[in-house]
Amino acid sequence: MPSKMAEGAKMTRQWIVGITHEAKDLGRFFAPEDLAQLHAAATVRVLGKCKESSFRSQLAELDVLLGSWGMPRLDADFLAAAPRLQAVCYAAGTVKGFVTDESYARGIQITTAMHANAIPVAEVTVALIILANKNWFTCQDRIRREGVEGRNACFQDHHRGNYGATVGLVGFGAIGREVCARLQHYHLQVLVADPYAQAEVVAAAGARLVSLEALAASSDVVSLHAPNIPQTRHMMNRDVFARMRDGATFINTARGALVDEDALLAELQSGRIQAMLDVTDPEPVPAGHPFYSLPNCWLTPHRAGSSADEIRRMGHYAIAEVLRLIRGEALLYPVNQDMLATMA
Repeated sequence: MPSKMAEGAKMTRQWIVGITHEAKDLGRFFAPEDLAQLHAAATVRVLGKCKESSFRSQLAELDVLLGSWGMPRLDADFLAAAPRLQAVCYAAGTVKGFVTDESYARGIQITTAMHANAIPVAEVTVALIILANKNWFTCQDRIRREGVEGRNACFQDHHRGNYGATVGLVGFGAIGREVCARLQHYHLQVLVADPYAQAEVVAAAGARLVSLEALAASSDVVSLHAPNIPQTRHMMNRDVFARMRDGATFINTARGALVDEDALLAELQSGRIQAMLDVTDPEPVPAGHPFYSLPNCWLTPHRAGSSADEIRRMGHYAIAEVLRLIRGEALLYPVNQDMLATMA
């Protein structure tokens, strides 16, 4: 239900929405048709970057703050400069970098576009899973190095293939669920390990909830989608990697801090498993690190998340939330304070 403040704002004047980007950058974050809808429903002010001296002076009349990466921290000084602020609609993923106890205490509504960002991560992850079970990149690299002999050797590599293979998803948040949904189009067995997930919810999504240890031991591909919180640091440790099947693949499109990379390196150097790492800790890994040269390790530059025109999808989600707020409708992607402890 909209607050009395929201009802009053809607009745007495048009909503004022401030965008935390420069005018020249708007097209990167928002599609023209989405901006047109926003302009039709509200007074829109382009505030520029939050570090500019003029930014703070423009906050006094704002009802909503809209923006992507670079959102200002909602500390006491900021909130004092924005007495009318009712909501922050974030056109990106994690909100932890800018929300505060003060912002929640004041009742400011926070929304996220993390569900939009989950889509490209899930798309990339599914592609990697399917290719991993075909030993695709190993064959590609071997043919590049060895030519015809490498090609012939690929026919003897005893790869798993995808029919009836088992995929383990570590984490069942927004991204894990998107991956699981897409995997239903293939003849695969899907396992999930997540201490916060409910078995019946996982089952309804077409997967089975198991322990992390059981998942590692049973999966042909282990794909990491847990949040980066203190409890998950190095959750992928020596014991978990040791349980993985010979020839299995580990995929990380989450965060490098979740992985004990020394333990992963030891398994990779043994040649027993392979890894596809879109994220590392630190990022990038230092020059000369074995991850760069191991034939069973493939690095990509944190590319799975929204990039290029995909960024506009997050903008679409955020503007849609602003429009719901203006119409007095329930928000689809709110972030309540009690959600933060288990979110990325």
